Amino acid sequence: MREIILSECVEILQRFNFTVSQTFGRSCFDILARKDNIKYLIKVLKNIDSLSYEQSVELLKLSKILGAVPLLIGIRTRNLPMEDGVVYERYNIKAITLKTFESYLEGSPPIVYAGRGGFFVNIDGETLRTVRESLNISVGELAEYSNVSRKMIYKYEQNLANPTIEVALRIEEYLDTPLIKGISLEIDEKEINNIDIENKRDSYKSENGKEEDFKLYVIGIFNQLGFNTTEVKRAPFDAVVEKEDVECDEYSHLCTLVLTNIEERETEETRQKMLIVSQLSYVLNSGSLLVLGKENNHSIGYVKTINVRELERMEDASDLLEYIASK
Repeated sequence: MREIILSECVEILQRFNFTVSQTFGRSCFDILARKDNIKYLIKVLKNIDSLSYEQSVELLKLSKILGAVPLLIGIRTRNLPMEDGVVYERYNIKAITLKTFESYLEGSPPIVYAGRGGFFVNIDGETLRTVRESLNISVGELAEYSNVSRKMIYKYEQNLANPTIEVALRIEEYLDTPLIKGISLEIDEKEINNIDIENKRDSYKSENGKEEDFKLYVIGIFNQLGFNTTEVKRAPFDAVVEKEDVECDEYSHLCTLVLTNIEERETEETRQKMLIVSQLSYVLNSGSLLVLGKENNHSIGYVKTINVRELERMEDASDLLEYIASK
């Protein structure tokens, strides 16, 4: 079932002119999609409650770095099937059905979200107060008709609380005014800015200490060259390397964001991962790089490779960016 949902999700995105790439294996996301400046990192799950905290942290972290919208597409929660047209949330990531996502892309955002105690909607509190006062309707009168307390009406007007769908429809009917607002799938900017993307190396256990030491050594070189480097543990790549403060005129032809893999030696698994990374880089319009400890430089697909010794000889970020851009 999950594979069917994945296939249908890709088909829907392509129908709406998104460029799409998929990952395979144990990744915090399954689909990367882009159209113009809109990017989605999508994880497809049969049960959205199977998302682990560690997966959510990685998904949010990557979303922040890549400027993408994290999204869960699911079929059910732990206890019940998911409702179409309803937004759920797990670890600050919105979760919806595939049909809801399709409607959203068609321009019909969902209006209902699942919260503790039932289904709720966002309403325009300022419009509620303005219309109520213009019609000379008291808070008590509206509260009585809506079957809620006066205190709750005040909270709705101040956007301190949201009503259930039933209460919202009663208020709209009494005031003869639309108040319910559509729900954006984008994550709240404050939420994503609060994500700690610092590398917490102690929180991960490596099965191969030597390999992990090599990765940390290479990441240290990137940092010395002047890149912002973020380790990633649940993706087809090991790190996202970015140079933010380049001079646009001088480096406008270069990709300043690079999806990077770090391996002691090239293996068949490495080659398979790099083909995926090549496709992801194409969607992002970014660079891609494989750093090797032992082999000579060559290319896998569109991914440039570099021996760590040559990386050590580079003087600054521009040297590496030029190398990646070279044919």
